[in-house]
Amino acid sequence: MKSIDPTYILITSTNFPEGGPGANYLNLFCRGLKENGEQISVYLLKGHAFGRTIYNGPRTNISAEGIQYTYLGFRQRPENVLLKLADQLLGFVRLLFLLTSLIIKRKKITILIYNGDIFFNTPIHLVSKLGRIKIVKFAAEIIDKSQYRKSLLGKVSRAAYMFNFKYLNRMADKMIVFSYYLRDQFVQMGIRESRILVQPNLTDFKFWQSRSAASDYTLGYSGAPYMKDGLSDLLLSIKALRDRGVDVTLLVVGDATFGRSLVPDLRAECDRLGISDLTTFTGLVTSDEVLSYLSRCRILAITRPDTIQTRAGFPTKLGEYFALGKPVLATRFGDIEKYFKDNHDVILAECGSSESISAKLGWMLQNDEKLGEIAQNGYRTAIQLLEYKNSMKRILEFLSGS
Repeated sequence: MKSIDPTYILITSTNFPEGGPGANYLNLFCRGLKENGEQISVYLLKGHAFGRTIYNGPRTNISAEGIQYTYLGFRQRPENVLLKLADQLLGFVRLLFLLTSLIIKRKKITILIYNGDIFFNTPIHLVSKLGRIKIVKFAAEIIDKSQYRKSLLGKVSRAAYMFNFKYLNRMADKMIVFSYYLRDQFVQMGIRESRILVQPNLTDFKFWQSRSAASDYTLGYSGAPYMKDGLSDLLLSIKALRDRGVDVTLLVVGDATFGRSLVPDLRAECDRLGISDLTTFTGLVTSDEVLSYLSRCRILAITRPDTIQTRAGFPTKLGEYFALGKPVLATRFGDIEKYFKDNHDVILAECGSSESISAKLGWMLQNDEKLGEIAQNGYRTAIQLLEYKNSMKRILEFLSGS
């Protein structure tokens, strides 16, 4: 395989070029760089992990968009504890070889880091200082302490994550963050605001054009369907509407990308609520299948609660919803009200309130004409904010600036 001489190197622990929201974002980011005349190579700290799909390609491969990517550890992410340790050790050793080669070559290059693991980030930062290599870090979220186990290992993992967040991030030359909440957090830590770019997410609007005018389902929801992310409130709102004699069908597209499926517990919850006949679960599917399913929905919903994680992030699915040209029902989480106006671009309900969600949904079902206008407004606003071709021009200006 012909070697690529990049001006940017991306080091990440997420999948690439596909396999979940992080992979989709990075794929668009790399495509945007390439389309603007820049060369980038991707190095994966962990193996592929997306449901039951198995990666059978070579350790170094080329994506459909012409982006070279290399697995530093195993090509497939293991579930066995000992194999996980072996995978991490192999990835660490190969990472050190990569960093050493960059110092020896003395080529002007920028390292992009999309990873919150102190084990890998520490040597990257140390070597970059020795070799005067520019570092740009992505910050897509804050992981709340409630997401860590209360065991000793969980406490150690939490401490390591916070060390990376509070201290290693300060060593970066620049940062790309997904929210103003994150920007403000880093400014409070002493990072100059001029070193931080807020870019909520990236979306390929051409890909996400709706492929069907039919409405086989009232509501569509996509992404890993964790109850803590607000799906429980959506299910309760559907039950409340049924109790008032209004049946709303829901299509849930997606599942956990790695490990145990979430769908069995969700089906059990729907049985308990008496709405199992109104809900359909697809399980984990490809982006093409997500597009096909969501195109068959009348309204698209994202009902996240108000938590540190939802304040800090900006979900990939929101851009995809708007790109489909469908009316969007969302809760007032994060930065959404900084960009989108209630009853103009989007319909907003209160976080954590199934009553508010059901009331807003009831209104939407009775106002088709108004919904069409809102969907068009939302599309126009979102394409200016999230379309990757527009956004990458702003990002490149930021990256190339002093």
